[in-house]
Amino acid sequence: MPSDPGRFSTPPRDPHPLVGKVLNDRVRIVRPIARGGMGQVYLGEQTRMKRRCAVKVLDPRFTGAADVIDFGRRFLLEASVASKVSHPNVVTIFDYGESPEGCFIAMEYLEGRSLSEELTRHGRIAPERAIHIAQQVGRALREAHALGVVHRDVKPGNIFLLKQDDDNDFVKVLDFGLVHESKGADGSDGREPGGDVIMGSPRYMAPEQVQGKEIDVRADVYSLGVVLYAMLVGRPPFERRTDLAMMMAHVSDAPPTMASLAPDLVLPAGLEAVVMRCLAKNPDSRWSSMEELVAALQLRDATPHAGADAPNPGPIAVATGAPGARTSITPSERIRRTHRRRKNSGRPLAFAAFVAVVSVLTGVALLDRPHTEPTAAASAMALIPPPPAPPKPTATVHIETDPPGAKVNEEGETMCAATPCDVVYVGPGADPATEHLLAFLLPGYKLERKVAYAAGSPVTVKLTKAH
Repeated sequence: MPSDPGRFSTPPRDPHPLVGKVLNDRVRIVRPIARGGMGQVYLGEQTRMKRRCAVKVLDPRFTGAADVIDFGRRFLLEASVASKVSHPNVVTIFDYGESPEGCFIAMEYLEGRSLSEELTRHGRIAPERAIHIAQQVGRALREAHALGVVHRDVKPGNIFLLKQDDDNDFVKVLDFGLVHESKGADGSDGREPGGDVIMGSPRYMAPEQVQGKEIDVRADVYSLGVVLYAMLVGRPPFERRTDLAMMMAHVSDAPPTMASLAPDLVLPAGLEAVVMRCLAKNPDSRWSSMEELVAALQLRDATPHAGADAPNPGPIAVATGAPGARTSITPSERIRRTHRRRKNSGRPLAFAAFVAVVSVLTGVALLDRPHTEPTAAASAMALIPPPPAPPKPTATVHIETDPPGAKVNEEGETMCAATPCDVVYVGPGADPATEHLLAFLLPGYKLERKVAYAAGSPVTVKLTKAH
């Protein structure tokens, strides 16, 4: 694993030494906007065009030359790949390069909020809005896939929502920092070159990505399915106490029905079936492309029914290529497809091997389970309106740092911009037993991490100067 990006080899004298500087005579740094694990984001200006932009600058002071080379290579790969993707729903790259101050990317400056912030503040999203957002993400990724690019980190934090004309949810897909360039959907290695390092976000990773297997565009289909599930229900399908447990759940656990997590949820007919197909463990059982998924989200082939979607619907009509052609995939066919495994090329991880065994054992258990038809009583029960959903538990955690002013992140998402602050957890995050791994970032100080619990308020952290 790369060394802690918060540790610097020399202490910074000025927390924002780049302000006022011009990178490669092309981009002037105006003021800081935000800080991440790999560097800083600034408001900038292209000197010749006098155009405002956002500038990501990779911090060159990581401990260990190897880390600098690897992060710099991946940083510039992000810029190179993203600059090739020309689509209105993908952030536009204006310029990038290497300078004495560090590698940089200049991109369009966006004013809005991330989907992660939207979900945190307002909870679940109405189905029509969720479909609108997911289709835009799908079209953006479809363009990237056509160039042989798999994003690999599709999550709410990388989906930005803008107000454009009369659209309050105009999407921009961000952060191609984990992309892998391949030759198309035939597959590409999801591991990092030179080591068994699995990269991605545990809540949104496809099973084959967790296992270190080769991946293709269907890994992004899975991740977008998890995002769509989270928009509709208010949380991803798998919430576990540790990242490891969460990743294993993607491999071996069936996603819960949406009604089991949100009893009062009312969905358009066929929508849950579309999402659940995205979440198939076997890539062969998912939508084969973003083109198919975007088309499926139009719900033209849905069968009307009362209430929320059934968790295991009957045959779904999907396009097969020829105009007007349709083929039906039954539940039994889905099970058979789920157990047709593609041969894994490359050296497997010890963890991946263990997870694969768990997956196989779980699959055997599913095949041995007897199939039962719905009874008349069950059909009648489906017509009874569900009881109102109980209020979700909440917990407020007060956070302080010495000195104050630190940004608090959890799994790469900003929980508060500056301490002291209060973080409100809703639903499973409010469980007193749930661990929250918090990261504290303050320019000039070492990155600090602390495990906190909803019942452990207040949380206090003493920051140490970098040296």
